[in-house]
Amino acid sequence: MRGPDAGLGDAIFLTAFSVPFLLAGLLVQFLGLGSILGAFRSTIDPGSIPRKLPPGPDGISITEHPDSGYLGDYLRQSEAINGRDWFRKRDSAHRLYYYAQNEGGSPGWSLDDRDDSGSKDWFNGGWFPYDGFELPMGRKQWNVDDGQWVFIQELESFASKEGYEEYLESIRGKPSPVAKVTQEKEWWK
Repeated sequence: MRGPDAGLGDAIFLTAFSVPFLLAGLLVQFLGLGSILGAFRSTIDPGSIPRKLPPGPDGISITEHPDSGYLGDYLRQSEAINGRDWFRKRDSAHRLYYYAQNEGGSPGWSLDDRDDSGSKDWFNGGWFPYDGFELPMGRKQWNVDDGQWVFIQELESFASKEGYEEYLESIRGKPSPVAKVTQEKEWWK
């Protein structure tokens, strides 16, 4: 083609030919930027989230549950998980903790028998969809075995248990507050 239309055809051809290369270059740039920003983001450790309320009760008791392995007394742990208290059953891996949607799912209280930091959406013993700060005390219908009932109540204070004052006196003067908490947990077993 010759004449005034020759330049227009070449321009259209060069534009159409270069567009895929421009798009490929932009894609590589965005992927590179995404990987750089992804390196700065990391998963949140549920134990590093500060406690949102003062510590709750020293212990709770689960007196109704379709799986008898979850029945019993649970002790509040010294550190928080997902900004809330969590409780472990004496001499067991069973625990009650708040799940904060770290891996998707819905926020709420979970009962589980596996050891985890609180980041997994585990609830072998059921879960209660709840976004508030308080423990789900009382008799509530949990998502366990087709909506069975779970009853959670607060235990009496350890300070009122017989022998607790003598026990505290025996561990006074220990060098580490962590050792004191561990020893208090041992007394409670």
